[in-house]
Amino acid sequence: MSVLMGLLPLAVSGISFKGTVYNEKHETIPFAIVKIVNGDEKVMCTDQGIFTFDLAPGKYVLQISAMSYDTLTTEIRVSGKKAITKDFVLQDSSNELNSIEIFANSRDIAREVISNAMEKRSGYYANYARTRFDMYQKISLQREFPDTNSTDSLIKDLKRKERPRIMDQEELRESYSAVIGNRPRFHEKILAYKNYNDLREWDGLSGGIRIDVGEHDITPQQNMWSNPYIITSNYAFTEFDILTTNLDLPSLCNKKILSPLGVGAMLNYRYTVEAISYRDNKKVYLIKVDPIFNVEPLFSGIITIEDGTWAVLDYDLSLNPLSLFYFSSFRIRQINHWQGTGDFYPEKRTIEYTIQEGALNTYTGRIAVDYSNVEIDSLVEKEVFTDEVQTYDDLAFDRDSLYWVEKRTLEIDSLEAKFIHRTDSLRAYYVSQEYYEIEDSTINNLNIWDYLLNGITHKNRARQWQFYLNPLIMQMNIFGIGGYRHRLGGTFQKEFENNYLMEVEGDVDYGIRNKDIRGKAGIGLTYIPKKFVRTFIRVGDYYDMINTYASVGSMFSRSNYVRSQTFSIAQRMELVNGLFGEITFDYSDQKPINNLLQDNWSSDLFGDVNKPIDFERYIKMEVKLDIKYYFKQKYIIKKGKKIILGSKYPVFSMIYRKGLPRIFNSEVDFDYVEIGFKHSTELGRWGTVDWSVLGGTFFNRNNLRLLEYKYFRGSDAFFFSDPLRSFQLLGPTLSTPNAFYRANYFQHFDGIILNKIPLINRLKLTEAGGAGFIAIPNQDFAHAEFYLGLERVVRIRKQLFRFGVYGCTSDSSLDKANYELKFGVNFFNTYTKKWSF
Repeated sequence: MSVLMGLLPLAVSGISFKGTVYNEKHETIPFAIVKIVNGDEKVMCTDQGIFTFDLAPGKYVLQISAMSYDTLTTEIRVSGKKAITKDFVLQDSSNELNSIEIFANSRDIAREVISNAMEKRSGYYANYARTRFDMYQKISLQREFPDTNSTDSLIKDLKRKERPRIMDQEELRESYSAVIGNRPRFHEKILAYKNYNDLREWDGLSGGIRIDVGEHDITPQQNMWSNPYIITSNYAFTEFDILTTNLDLPSLCNKKILSPLGVGAMLNYRYTVEAISYRDNKKVYLIKVDPIFNVEPLFSGIITIEDGTWAVLDYDLSLNPLSLFYFSSFRIRQINHWQGTGDFYPEKRTIEYTIQEGALNTYTGRIAVDYSNVEIDSLVEKEVFTDEVQTYDDLAFDRDSLYWVEKRTLEIDSLEAKFIHRTDSLRAYYVSQEYYEIEDSTINNLNIWDYLLNGITHKNRARQWQFYLNPLIMQMNIFGIGGYRHRLGGTFQKEFENNYLMEVEGDVDYGIRNKDIRGKAGIGLTYIPKKFVRTFIRVGDYYDMINTYASVGSMFSRSNYVRSQTFSIAQRMELVNGLFGEITFDYSDQKPINNLLQDNWSSDLFGDVNKPIDFERYIKMEVKLDIKYYFKQKYIIKKGKKIILGSKYPVFSMIYRKGLPRIFNSEVDFDYVEIGFKHSTELGRWGTVDWSVLGGTFFNRNNLRLLEYKYFRGSDAFFFSDPLRSFQLLGPTLSTPNAFYRANYFQHFDGIILNKIPLINRLKLTEAGGAGFIAIPNQDFAHAEFYLGLERVVRIRKQLFRFGVYGCTSDSSLDKANYELKFGVNFFNTYTKKWSF
């Protein structure tokens, strides 16, 4: 039986069938419709009359139709394993020739047709929200590269570029699900899911460098690595819908893609009538669309629209390659179902793209989506559409090969079939003790670079634990208090079968000049994974930052450090969906560091800001409540874990700090509250906007020490810092015991102007701008700044960087107007599909 199960994927492997459609003069016929009658497959030919299918061995009846030609019905036989190529000839039809309409003003007619289709979009969405369907989705990524391992002497003598090329399967994922509704409201239940690449992955654990700087965030961090060459997230049936005005595909290009049917499309596209045909005795228009601006993210291709109903029957569109980052090409084809009764829904969707990595590697990606068992249900209740947009059946990850044979409605090609067969054959091996030991020994085999740069990682997959030790480059702290300090640190993680997660972190460092040992450690346990309930305890005697989000120029200066002997316990949980809370009790003995021997060079480097803060030692007992609320947060439950997808609404945050006097000899007595909102939104063709507002005050200052003030990040020389959390021209670190108000705004215009200027648009520069404002009324202080800049996205292998140069100007109540030129760099997160700012 096991042998049969292993062979099943091969039995359904697809054979490539490629055809070209000609007329009697041996001229290719563009955009002909090819349908497999006994298989219900249907595709549109390219503008060169070419079509392709991946078919299992067997007999098929093909029906080929095109305007002004007789429909051809023929039988084909698919056998063997080699790709098949065949030509087809259609005969002229005198009957249909009489029904052709020729227009001198084809562009005006095309614009009228497109305008009518735009007006019908709202009606399509009404049907979408009432649609039930089953969906099979396949995501495939293949790589083509030169054969460098051949033993053939003739091949070995060839240059690398000239050698025969090999195609290999890189990624393959399949899913089968039941869906109710579509964009903007939907719910998907995944009945079967298989990622053929995750056999060697260990979910939930990751090692890496951890730096304790920046503002503390209580939201669980789920930023796992994701292959940027896989462009889709979880919902391929909602991401690529041209019935929306703007398609949001950040993996493809820097700005939203304007649909040819979207608001404002008439100003960005040219439309012409490519042909007029008839389907089922109904007139249809084949509208050719072309972008007016050649570097903007716009489509070119064919959209087929039915006369009278103005329904979009199908489309074949390619994205302007000059607008792409990772990709060399991107093409989307979709066939929709439309009936006169008003039923409208997608039938099939195919997405194909290529990626050039260096001069030798070429990646080919393909996403195929097939919709079946479609019902238009007018009784769908609103209660169906909750914030949990996707659920997994209990058996989704354990479906056997027989199940996939039944549910796999699209054929797989021979390379995918071999990949499935290989991974299925190795599946049992990959979870065996033998494999764990071999794989662990490979990972745990260290080299000189691990000790110097990467860090030392040791994994035990069988018991699901790992530890990580910092590399030598992190152990050497040349900016340490009192001079050079040597620091040893690392992390330990252990995941249990019930998804509990234990985390241990710690470090210890020794100062050579002062001969002092300092360190800190923490241990936490997440024990209700779906609610992110975690208890974390920290202890330490270490040199702590006063301002954890200080500028680079003052972060390492002695004025930003105190000695802290501390014990804290923090309790975090998600109270209701999207509402996160953490309460922390912190006991600290705060001591100045002005009695330490200081290094002379640090004074020369940091100047006046290097002098340690002189204060009287005191004990602090503080309770801190941190709240964040993501209104209508979307999420997924997968393998007993909650995966957060985010919210389209502003995020609310609140912090309350209370200094508790007399408890454990605590000497502080203060109350502080801070409230803020933060949001990222799209402005269509005008790019993306990020804004934040924040306000806070100490309404009790009976015993408020300098270290407990509210601190703000100072400005960095030449460096453009995150404009949502800092100021570019504020000067040195700012702190206050009084009420403050802060607002920040930043917008990426994504080439709204520069992309439309000939020649300049080839540079792929984009515009950016923003402003910041802060006021402390009790101190008669106000500061406002503005900045404009030019940015450019650069791809280095699989990582995207956005480099920018910004002109900044400011004015404040304490200083005259100022101007500086600054440089910044921004990073793209392949998991969240978002930039850092």
